[in-house]
Amino acid sequence: MENLAILIVSLGLILVGAELFVNGIEWLGKKWNLSEGAVGSVLAAVGTALPETLIPIIAIVFGAGKAGHEIGIGAILGAPLMLSTLAMFVTGVAVVAFRRRRSRGAKW
Repeated sequence: MENLAILIVSLGLILVGAELFVNGIEWLGKKWNLSEGAVGSVLAAVGTALPETLIPIIAIVFGAGKAGHEIGIGAILGAPLMLSTLAMFVTGVAVVAFRRRRSRGAKW
């Protein structure tokens, strides 16, 4: 039961953090007089990719010898592998779930 409470609190913290991040990016874009497209495609993209970029760098540079390199390489290779396998799973589930919505063959 304690683990479920920690999970719910953690989810709440993630949602609050995401909301603060989005609001901060929007206000930064207004302060710099950027268009919405620039804010979404540049600032938000860099901000969301930054943790995945910095963790391997910090692990390799400041890690303890071989363990730091292994953590860095694992983070570099693991993130795209996890995202691609998750994307394939979600796509497969969608194909199976929606297979009866359209008749067979291409419609032009």
